[in-house]
Amino acid sequence: MKLILVVAFASVFITALESKHLKRLKNNEGCTCLHGGTCLEYGTYRKSYRCVCPIGYTGKHCEIDLISRCYKGSGYDYRGTASKTSVDVECLHWDSPLLRNHHVNAHMKDALKLGIGKHNYCRNPHNTVRPWCYFNGSKGVATMFCKLPKCEEKENTEPTCGRRQHKLYKVVGGMNSPVESQPWIATLYQVNRRNRREQFFQCGASLIHPCWVLTAAHCFPDSEFPEPKDYAVILGKSHLDEENEYREQKFLVEKIIRHQDYSDKTDALNNDIALVKIRSESGQCATMTDYVQTVCLPSDDLKFRDGTPCEIAGFGKETYVSHTFSQTLKSTSVQLISQDVCQLPDYYGKLINNNMFCAGDPEWKVDACKGDSGGPLMCQHNGKMVLYGIISWGEECAKKNKPGVYTRVTNYLRWIQDNMAEANNVRSNNIPK
Repeated sequence: MKLILVVAFASVFITALESKHLKRLKNNEGCTCLHGGTCLEYGTYRKSYRCVCPIGYTGKHCEIDLISRCYKGSGYDYRGTASKTSVDVECLHWDSPLLRNHHVNAHMKDALKLGIGKHNYCRNPHNTVRPWCYFNGSKGVATMFCKLPKCEEKENTEPTCGRRQHKLYKVVGGMNSPVESQPWIATLYQVNRRNRREQFFQCGASLIHPCWVLTAAHCFPDSEFPEPKDYAVILGKSHLDEENEYREQKFLVEKIIRHQDYSDKTDALNNDIALVKIRSESGQCATMTDYVQTVCLPSDDLKFRDGTPCEIAGFGKETYVSHTFSQTLKSTSVQLISQDVCQLPDYYGKLINNNMFCAGDPEWKVDACKGDSGGPLMCQHNGKMVLYGIISWGEECAKKNKPGVYTRVTNYLRWIQDNMAEANNVRSNNIPK
């Protein structure tokens, strides 16, 4: 009893002494407290800091959520205490010496912001599929998704296509663009039949549904019925010569549907459109992240005025005489050109029909070029980016009076819907009814 009284008295004495020198601080004045925690400074000579956490949170910075039992979305914001892999193996602590040479650990930049610290709780710092952790397996350190359910969320019926986290843009003469600014960009690769690990960049494309990308028919030049096994698709790619496992999603091609009336018999490409169905090696479609999103398809009656500024994006050559493709994703702004102007003899004359339209730069300095084929021309409509055209053909690049020519997507909405529905009985939410 005496011991308890002494301890209690000492605790009260220390608290009282501490309170004489206690000062409430803002987070940027000395320490960082998350989730509404209050930062306090105390001590007479040697200043110390601590966070007073709200109910349900703990940790030096109130960074740990004691209540969460599930994750929302991809789990990027999950700060709960789940600490086992999906097969019930205990996770390694993020500050473990075993992780010293791994990209993600407690010593990485922005560790606190990303939920990484001196603990072994599951996290998803790069916003990939869902929370994961490191564990010590039979062959050394490995990663695995965590034993953690996804929260039941009310279905959002509002289409989420055409939205992006970054609106940076500003391709021949274009500017480097982070993939977050063009998250619907897909890269189409041709696979070497002898060495399937060897792949060659072929064309651009646009993600219009988690399982489907839209591209140009001329991106499959070898056969009327191209073999899906000869192609692959990557989403979330910013650089052709670099891999980023946290941003990129890789897919096999399950089905290729070229327009049945595609023609390249003249100098123009008519009905230059193709659908590509994608799936991962595990049979999954794309997962929506900051780096991967669908672009909206237009309504069939949508028509933008001549002169409307729109965007194009891709990895195409930076000049017509370049020998290689751009290694960095680029995007730029072009203006829609009236059909009458584009059909003038000085432009393309009778080669232009209603399945095509033209867009270019008034000063003829920027344009799509070889390698951009199949990629998107997007215009903003009702706060969302709409896929108005597919990069198709043109005479050279950024040549005066020879603007880029694009497949008019509004003419093919029923074709897109019917072929997707026939292939997997899926109706895309991106297609206005």
